[in-house]
Amino acid sequence: MIIVIDLSESRVLLQDPADFARFSVVTEGHGELAEVVRQSGLGRLKDDGEHVVVDPVALRALAGSAATDEWDEGFAGMCNYAAGKGWVETDGGIVAHIEPREEAG
Repeated sequence: MIIVIDLSESRVLLQDPADFARFSVVTEGHGELAEVVRQSGLGRLKDDGEHVVVDPVALRALAGSAATDEWDEGFAGMCNYAAGKGWVETDGGIVAHIEPREEAG
């Protein structure tokens, strides 16, 4: 799944919510990433500026109607995998790397 953060519009969307083999944050536009992440309730920007710690409750809310029982099972599996790799913080937040999306033009 890919979390798309439109910095220009201060908007957060979830793309491919059932793709549990991929987890990242893609940024578009210009703006203050830490502020958009905080205001959206998504989580927080790590001090390294290269990762977002995503609140699992916020992620489930972003999934909307895709968050079925089957989705919950897949999400739990993804979280267990991430925890085994050290990508889950002590507060339960899941670490996602940031991929700036190149703008056409």
